[in-house]
Amino acid sequence: MVSPLATLLFTWAAIYAYVGVYFCALHVRRPRHREYLAFGLLAFALMVWNAGSCLAVDARTADAALLAHRIELLGGFAAGAYFVHFATLITERPSPRVVGAAYAVGLAGIAVDVAGWLVEAESARVVLLSRSADALDPHMTTVGVALFAANLALSSWAVLVIARGARTAPDLRALVWAAGFAVTGAIAELTIRAAGGEAYYLIDHAALVPVLTVSFLLQRRFLRAADQLGERTDELRRSYSELRVVQEELVRKEQLAAVGELSAVIAHEVRNPLAIIKNALSSLRRPTLRASDRLVLLAILEEEVDRLNRLVRNLLDYARPVTPQGRPVDLLALARQAAEAARAAHDGEGVVRIVVEPSDAPPVHGDPELLRQAFTNVAANAMQAMPEGGTLTLRAQLVEHPRRAVRVELEDSGPGMAEAVLVKAKDPFFTTRPAGTGLGLAIVERVVKNHGGTITLECEPGRGTIAAVTLPCERASAVPEVP
Repeated sequence: MVSPLATLLFTWAAIYAYVGVYFCALHVRRPRHREYLAFGLLAFALMVWNAGSCLAVDARTADAALLAHRIELLGGFAAGAYFVHFATLITERPSPRVVGAAYAVGLAGIAVDVAGWLVEAESARVVLLSRSADALDPHMTTVGVALFAANLALSSWAVLVIARGARTAPDLRALVWAAGFAVTGAIAELTIRAAGGEAYYLIDHAALVPVLTVSFLLQRRFLRAADQLGERTDELRRSYSELRVVQEELVRKEQLAAVGELSAVIAHEVRNPLAIIKNALSSLRRPTLRASDRLVLLAILEEEVDRLNRLVRNLLDYARPVTPQGRPVDLLALARQAAEAARAAHDGEGVVRIVVEPSDAPPVHGDPELLRQAFTNVAANAMQAMPEGGTLTLRAQLVEHPRRAVRVELEDSGPGMAEAVLVKAKDPFFTTRPAGTGLGLAIVERVVKNHGGTITLECEPGRGTIAAVTLPCERASAVPEVP
C-alpha cells in the first residue's frame, strides 16, 4: 500500500515534470532565451530526485532502499549543474568556468552513481531509516561525499549570484527568499537526520517553493516580453504606415521629376527638328528658290520627319507595358537574325562581318518578337560603334545565374566606350549620337528584366564592347506559357 508521504512526493514529481515540459516547450518557441531550457531541465532533475524519494519512503528491502537512494542522487547531481547554469542565465552574469565545473561535477557524480561507487551498498543492511520503520538508508562513499560537497558548494555559489543580481533586478528578490526557504529546509532535514530523528523529506517539499517562484518569474517575463513585442509591433505598424505615406509622396515627387525630365528631353528632341522643318518651309516659300535647292530642302524635311517618327516610336516602345508570351527560343539564332537585320539597316561606310561561334546552349523560354527587338537594338549599337567596318562576334554558353541560364554575348571590334559613358549607357535618353534618342538600351533592359534575365556591358577602351544578355532556361514567372 502506498503511504500518504509517498503519494505527496509523487505529486511533487508530477508538478516538476509538468514544469519541465512547459519550459522546454517554451524554449522551442523562444530559442534565444536559454534560461527556459536550463530551468526546464532543472525541473526534470528535481522530478527524478522526488521519484527516488517517493520510492525510498515505501522501500522494504535493502536493495529497494539502495536503488531509491541512487535515483535520488542522480537527480541531485543533475539538479545542481542545471541550477548553477540557470543562475548565470537569469542574472545575465556569465561564468563559463564555474558552469563548466558544475557540469563536470554533475557528470562525474552521475557516472560514479551509475557505476555503483557512490554509496556503500553493505551499509544498507545494518542502518535503519529513521523516517520509516522498515526502510534502510545506505551511506555514501568518500568519493560520493566529496562530489556531493562540491555540488552543494557550487549550488550555494549560484544562490549568492542570484542574491547579487537581485540588487539590480527587483524581480529576483522573491527568488532569493524562496531559495533561502529551500536552503533552510535542506539544513533542517540534514540536521534531523544527523541527530537520528525522523525525516519528513523537507528538502523535497521546500524545493517546490523556488521552483514555483521561478515559474511565476519566467512566466511574467514571458508575458512582459509578449506585451513589449505587441507594443513594438504596433509601433512598427504605425511607422510602416507613416513610411508608406512618405514613400508615396516621394514616388509622386519622383514621378513629377521624371515627367519634368522627360518633358525637357522630348521638348529638346522635338524642338530641333521642328526648327529645321520651319526654316525649310520658309525657304520653300521663296519664289526665287532653285529646283536643286528645293530638292535639298525636301530631303531635309523628310529626314527630320523620319527623326520625329523614330522618336515617337521609341517613346511608345519604352512606355508600352512589356508582356512576354513565352515559347522555346534559340537565343543564338535569334541574335544572328537580329544582327543581320541591323547590318542591313546600317548606313556606315565600312563592311561589318558577323561571326557566330559554335554553341550547344539549350533553348530558353521567352517571347521571340520582344527578344528579337532587344537583340536588334544591341546589334544596331554595335554597328554604329564600327562606322568604318569591323567584326561582330556572337557566342552563347550555358551558365549558372544562379539557376541554369544561357548567356549570349555580342562583341564588336569598335573603339569601346569611356567609363563615364559606360556607367550611363543604359539610362533612358542618354545618347552620344546626334540622331539618337537614348532609348535603345533602356528598352532592351526592360525586355530582358521581364524575362527574368540581365544585360551587362563590358568594355575596355580601344578593345571593343561586349553586350551580354543572360536569360534563364526555365520559364520566368512573368512569362506565361503560350498554348
